[in-house]
Amino acid sequence: MIGNSFVTAGYLEQAVPEYRGNPLIEALPPILSEQEAATAMSKFPEIPSEEDRKQPKEIRLHCINRLKHLVQPLPIYLELESVVSSVIRGGYVGRNPMAVGTWRHLYSLSTERGAASDFVSTASSLSLVGLSGIGKSTALNSILNLYPQVIRHQKYGDRGFVHTQITYLKLDCPHDGSLSGLCRAFFRAVDVAIGQDRYTRRLRPKAGVAELIQMMEQVASTYFIGALFIDELQHLRVAKTGGKENMLNFFVNLINCIGIPVVFVGTNSMVGLFSDVMRNARRACDMGDHEFEKPTQDDPTWRLLLDAVWRYQWVQCPGTLTADLRELLYDLTQGVTDFLVKLMILGQRYAIQTGKETLTPEVFSYIADTKMKLLKPAIAALRSGEAVLMDEFEDLLPTDEQLKVMMTPSDAEKLQARASLLAKMQPLPQYCEADYLSPEKPETVVSTQVKRPSEARELAQQTDSIAALKGAGWLLQDPFEFSPTYCEP
Repeated sequence: MIGNSFVTAGYLEQAVPEYRGNPLIEALPPILSEQEAATAMSKFPEIPSEEDRKQPKEIRLHCINRLKHLVQPLPIYLELESVVSSVIRGGYVGRNPMAVGTWRHLYSLSTERGAASDFVSTASSLSLVGLSGIGKSTALNSILNLYPQVIRHQKYGDRGFVHTQITYLKLDCPHDGSLSGLCRAFFRAVDVAIGQDRYTRRLRPKAGVAELIQMMEQVASTYFIGALFIDELQHLRVAKTGGKENMLNFFVNLINCIGIPVVFVGTNSMVGLFSDVMRNARRACDMGDHEFEKPTQDDPTWRLLLDAVWRYQWVQCPGTLTADLRELLYDLTQGVTDFLVKLMILGQRYAIQTGKETLTPEVFSYIADTKMKLLKPAIAALRSGEAVLMDEFEDLLPTDEQLKVMMTPSDAEKLQARASLLAKMQPLPQYCEADYLSPEKPETVVSTQVKRPSEARELAQQTDSIAALKGAGWLLQDPFEFSPTYCEP
């Protein structure tokens, strides 16, 4: 893929000035509006028709798995898409291959002398936390799919520029939390991205951590990796003594010295990794701490998700999503996306196999008590909201209060607006848009008439200024005339 092939007419003129003249940024897809991003991230499989519901049950049992591919963007998706776009582009500002200083910096890294003295990193970082199964990975994958992972440049303008650019890499933190395991996962991811078995086969089985880190830094710089996404970071909690500190220091070095943005993704227990060391906490929150909050039953986000999932019914008699059924589904899943999808899939399988052919409260309650009984303790802890009970499940722990940002009224209004926008994009809408909007408030009429200073001066110069002010409407005739409480009957 040739650099600049993604640039659209007028994009450069509208772009941020520091993005211009940088082939790594100009080759990226254009910056998207919220509606464009929502459309691009949406993935609505074909909704079952009446003919589909008449298919033999063995066929329908396979079709139910279509639910696993459903992607209903939520308001936080739009927020994250904007932040990730800024992180990737911002990290490239300080690594412009058209600047001499960039190549001086790369040469300095290759000779193991560290970052060049005049190198200023523009890389930033952010953290994404939330309950296990709440949808973090789905959101992140939907956002990353908006970017070509590899861009092969041939020229830039009238200059030759033969280079392979990797816009992002997504890794899972090793289960043992080891830095060597992360480095090896990095080389495997690079090989998959470029479609070659170039680096993994070169690794010596007993290569030391220092050697692996040096190779990793060189490869990351060579391919101008846009951002490194580290998922399941909570695994660092089980790292051996000193392992956690070594890996966190390594991430800070990537950001400061190499200039590569790092995005930390994990469950709520990940927050404790950063709270101990101020430097790491600062880096983790550089672009903010974004939390996939568990929605409440009345949350427009939950209503949006539930309406999207409910459309995918392969039972012969599709049920109606009543208020009581909404309440039950929330109680059985506590708003966790993965739990809801599992409940819908297993509930339909049970209804089809038993011949019930409809989704009822009894069907869902049975599935929750049998097929999903291993999840009942965790769901019960979430339902209670008590820290003592949630402490038994580290993934359910609330985020550190020092990092948690409380929702302000303006944030609530933004959430409502985004939920309404996203609801309009669902296929075959079966909702009332008013369900996603705040209750109407009495309209407040604000007078736009502004008294001119000259008028005030004229009134003040009158012989009977009080009468003049009353006549001009500046003073009330009765101080309580607009307060019915104080008016005589």
